[in-house]
Amino acid sequence: MSSENPGELRADAARNRAAIITAAGAVFRRDGAAASLEEIARLAKVGSATLHRRFPSRQSLLDAVFLDDVIRLCDEGREIAVTVPGADALWHWLERVAVHCAADDALSKLIRGGAATATSQGESFALLQETGEALLRPAVTAGSARADIPIGELLLLVNAIADAAANTGGDVLRLLAVVREGAVPR
Repeated sequence: MSSENPGELRADAARNRAAIITAAGAVFRRDGAAASLEEIARLAKVGSATLHRRFPSRQSLLDAVFLDDVIRLCDEGREIAVTVPGADALWHWLERVAVHCAADDALSKLIRGGAATATSQGESFALLQETGEALLRPAVTAGSARADIPIGELLLLVNAIADAAANTGGDVLRLLAVVREGAVPR
């Protein structure tokens, strides 16, 4: 990851960083981890030097793209927490995560294939767990989730569902509904 904290950048530098991450996400999804950094800079409308200043290595750029995806999913989780009743918020967010991962199979395959560092994977999983925990507690209280199934296990199941659906054309929402049925207290 870039050593810069995005919150500490000047406005133009923050815009350039965001444009690079957006362009990199599109190019990595299309061309894989070996995608052209020059193509990414061109799509981001920045110079190659700017890209390399913000992201000194291909790996730091890949990690930033992965983390950016996770941050967006976590932001959606926080929004869901305030707009969807507690009994349903967890499942609504898990559906969103599963659909996103299945639909964005190119990026998911890069992550599973080892393109993300252990550090970025750990940081991403920690963010997802934090968001999921905040949604799990109200779901347990409302009786729509079992207290003995930790959010980490639910996220692993969601990842497996997304992977299976992406590879077989399975129905992500139906498969997640089967998990939900088993995760509701009797």
